[in-house]
Amino acid sequence: MYYGNISDYSITTIIAYLRRSRPDIEREKRTGEDTLNEQDILINKVLKEFEIPYDIRKEIGSGDKIETRPVFQGVLKDLKEKKYDAIAVKEISRLGRGSYSDMGQIFDLIVDNRIYIITPYKIYDPQNPSDKRQIRFEIFMSREEFEMTKERLTGARYNYAMQGKWMAGSGIPYGYKLNSGTQKLEPDEQLSKNVKLIYDLYVNGINGKDVAFRSIATYLGRLGIKTAKGLKNWNPQTISRLIQNPVYVGQVRYRISQVINGKRETRPQKDWIIVSESHEPLVNDLLWYDAQKKFNSKSKASKVKLDFSPCELAGLIVCANCRHKMVRQYCVQNYKKKDGEITKYHKEFLWCPSKCGAVKYRDVENLILRFLEELKELNKEQLLDVIKGNISNNIGDNRQEEQLKQTIINKEKELKNRLSFISDKYESGVYSDEEFIERRKKINQELEDLKKVELPKRKKKEKIDINLFLDKINIVLDVYKRPKMTKTQKNELLREVFEYIEVIILSKGSGRKKSLLKIRPSIKADFLL
Repeated sequence: MYYGNISDYSITTIIAYLRRSRPDIEREKRTGEDTLNEQDILINKVLKEFEIPYDIRKEIGSGDKIETRPVFQGVLKDLKEKKYDAIAVKEISRLGRGSYSDMGQIFDLIVDNRIYIITPYKIYDPQNPSDKRQIRFEIFMSREEFEMTKERLTGARYNYAMQGKWMAGSGIPYGYKLNSGTQKLEPDEQLSKNVKLIYDLYVNGINGKDVAFRSIATYLGRLGIKTAKGLKNWNPQTISRLIQNPVYVGQVRYRISQVINGKRETRPQKDWIIVSESHEPLVNDLLWYDAQKKFNSKSKASKVKLDFSPCELAGLIVCANCRHKMVRQYCVQNYKKKDGEITKYHKEFLWCPSKCGAVKYRDVENLILRFLEELKELNKEQLLDVIKGNISNNIGDNRQEEQLKQTIINKEKELKNRLSFISDKYESGVYSDEEFIERRKKINQELEDLKKVELPKRKKKEKIDINLFLDKINIVLDVYKRPKMTKTQKNELLREVFEYIEVIILSKGSGRKKSLLKIRPSIKADFLL
């Protein structure tokens, strides 16, 4: 190793600062090695050869600002008070990883007080122009590396969240386990039953009596059901959060809140990423709805209510390449101009979960409206030709029949699971004889009613109701862009005309170049007579 001749510098006292870098943290996760101890051994080996008094300070935690690094704050204070002539680090970048104002503060302190920087390979003198330039470069580049890494990680999280993958780290919701291969939530065989019980107790009560969260917490303790941390006593707030969490009906939510100045605050709704049917639900839609209805009727009006209403194109857009439904992705990015002004760029895309590509959300919406405007200008013969070429011929009937069949299958499966669930609880003593008989009777009756459901009879449809179709087009074009129209109302309007709309990506744009795309609408079969 080359340290330079220490006698060439006016150094009498040294402080060494050790902290983990992001790669160090990742390596520790993979290998279990102690990278901070490695730094300690290296720095001690370097400084002992100088035979100059030195102190070592270790930053155990991690942070991206000076204010979140208390040990480093103490080091800077000592350097300002001229207690040390030099600071020893594994590399200059260890002084970085803060805001740009933090970097300027550190650089000015080193230059103004001529604080030497000692690394295992070189001693840097801030009054030497070459060394000063290198110090400035290393400090500010460490911030740039941090920003680029953060952007890459954020982008990856966006993509994974849009695929329904779990992006909340180790905070796995009670009742689920994480599949490390797919990064998706899967029901925990034992704990998932407890979640269903909690919802059932909240909606239906205990022994027929309406109960609050505190009563449920006490009841769970008496049954010997433990919390996620293995505790016997449940916190009522834990149960309240569990009841409100849409993860239990298969939803994944991302970018719902953020931490500002140490306080968690709800983000604007336009920043939220919400993906339904991302994993297997633990409670059915009806039980979830009843639980939310009860909770909202008892909650204060000032509580923030999450809006899960569909956007304009929700459920309508299909990737022509893989046939997957495309998902809306929205975020806001800040860009810094050369003059220092910060501008916001609103990014709104339709994204294919199979990674076939992404297109601008509003481009697709405008193409749909333009398609309707072009139809309006056609005469009836031309319009009939277009409809015949685009209508989902008898698909409406087929799809309706298939959907009803699937609904019946799903409902039957749900009822049988409920029957199995109450049987388990009866055997474990949760339900009395009367409660069990009453609940079993109710479920058996629902199963009998399900067998009586008749599938719709198909009718031969050949003619097209052109006047009805024109009326629908005129309504959409007249009403769609009115200021008071909600995104959900717009979605309902489009659904009255289209079964689905395929998006074909002709070429992918980059930079300012726009993607070329076209749409292939499938008109609803409702217009067939």
